[in-house]
Amino acid sequence: MIITTVCWQTDDSAPISNSSSAFNSSETTITPDTEESLTLNEAIDIAQKEALKWNKEALLYNGLSVDRDETPTGMDGRRKNWNIKFGIPYKTDLYLVTIRDGKIWGETHLPNELESMPDSYFVSDIKDFKFDSPELLEKSKKVTNIYPGDTFAKGYNYGFTKDPEKNIPLSMVIGWDESKKVMIYLQYNAKTGELENKIEREQYKN
Repeated sequence: MIITTVCWQTDDSAPISNSSSAFNSSETTITPDTEESLTLNEAIDIAQKEALKWNKEALLYNGLSVDRDETPTGMDGRRKNWNIKFGIPYKTDLYLVTIRDGKIWGETHLPNELESMPDSYFVSDIKDFKFDSPELLEKSKKVTNIYPGDTFAKGYNYGFTKDPEKNIPLSMVIGWDESKKVMIYLQYNAKTGELENKIEREQYKN
């Protein structure tokens, strides 16, 4: 089985705007009073609206919550910070939408970042995400022993990818084993809520 993966990251640098950008920083100023946590599906919805300003053919590629908080968060299935990536079938454009404190913070258009891929690698309809991160977190706690991170990938994290062979979107719940040495990625069929894969990866804490 071939599954498009999402590489874990603890933080990222500021997005690079360019002349083709639809992002206007003066319209998205963040203040502490506007902090808001989002579920996975809410983050996808906000990011897609931004991506369609860039290109009406933009489709979801993958996405992940970003580990920027000083203390563990995500205990309720919500996170403040996200990176959501978009592409266009058979083109090499990558479009990254960055969310900070529940709001659009920036965007980056990288014209030659992706390989040319068919539409089976992209999510064509966000309505396919019928199950959201809060309920998938509760389900995860029932199907396996999964724990929140403490110093790295703190709390519970969430994301999505695509299984190009089965042509289904996969919503992810990301946590740790009890020793906090192995990260656990639980991938659910976003349409049915059924567990598709359990991936374990040994990590090294800072």
